[in-house]
Amino acid sequence: MPTARHGPIAIHYEVEGSGPPLLLHHGLTGSGGRWHDEGYAAALRDRFTLLLPDVRGHGRSGKPHDPAAYDRFARAADVLAVLDAEGIERAVFWGHSLGGLVGFTLGRYHPDRLRGLVLTGFNPYPWPPAEAAEVASWVAGLRGGMEAFVAGYEERHGSLPAEARGRWLANDSAALVACMEAWVAEGDGRVGAELPDISTPALLLVGSDEPFVAEVQRAAAVMPEATAIVLPDLDHAQTFFRSDLVLPHATAFLDRHVAS
Repeated sequence: MPTARHGPIAIHYEVEGSGPPLLLHHGLTGSGGRWHDEGYAAALRDRFTLLLPDVRGHGRSGKPHDPAAYDRFARAADVLAVLDAEGIERAVFWGHSLGGLVGFTLGRYHPDRLRGLVLTGFNPYPWPPAEAAEVASWVAGLRGGMEAFVAGYEERHGSLPAEARGRWLANDSAALVACMEAWVAEGDGRVGAELPDISTPALLLVGSDEPFVAEVQRAAAVMPEATAIVLPDLDHAQTFFRSDLVLPHATAFLDRHVAS
């Protein structure tokens, strides 16, 4: 498995497929392998060269326990390190949840490295109360270890798919607490203020059962080349698990803006 380095942190990643490069950034508790679990890799690898990193704090990559190691600029630099390791000048970036924070950061500060953005399940504005409460429950659950966290999540949202459950349980809960603490510190809307300066073509997908549908629609309205699509009857996790509903919108966007 290839490795890119950003300072002391090793970022492990997979490469497969052929065509224009597409980097897939998973969300909290995930890994690059999650894009295989839900069928995304199989659907995309015949048309794109897929880059599947385990992002810092996850999988086989470095897992610091200091929240300062998880700011959005460090995460964006990890993505650039993977592109550099593969000799790739520009790529499409697709990020889910936490990956949305990274995608917006790349769009604002490194647009020269992007061909497009697909972002699912992320709110760049101040969190509404329901979202803030959910994030607080995640942090509290993680402090009790991965088994307690997964049990609490499944009590609130129903059983996870077997592959996802196994990957969640394999995480380092202390690293994820540090990751979440850094994310909470950046949930004050500072990303939203940067959106008018992001000119990269972007597709923003959000489930109708998310507490921040209006915020995602607002984000697309202020970005020069962005479209928001609301996915009916999906919550946060389902906007990843339901690849059958997500992929048609994403591939249509890629056909219009990216695929060669």
